[in-house]
Amino acid sequence: MPPATERIPILVTKVDKTRFAKKAKTFGFGSISEFARTAMDRFTSRDDDAAALTALFKEVQAGTIRAERSLDETIAFCDASNKRMDALDAWMREKGYR
Repeated sequence: MPPATERIPILVTKVDKTRFAKKAKTFGFGSISEFARTAMDRFTSRDDDAAALTALFKEVQAGTIRAERSLDETIAFCDASNKRMDALDAWMREKGYR
């Protein structure tokens, strides 16, 4: 990363400067400037968050549809198996195996 050479003057109160310095130190930053640069780099707009959530919800919805379909297929398979077992049980009774 190239060295920082440009300035962005930001006026703050003495109380704010002290508070920002404590926050920077608490989070392991060497300076308020480093803390501010990191915060600005990581900032995303609510529109970005909304788009990400919308995409996530679409994936969750698609996954839910697939899961419901799989459950329906599994229940249908179990129902068919139960019918086969009932038929086998009836046949065994008829033949005297039970």
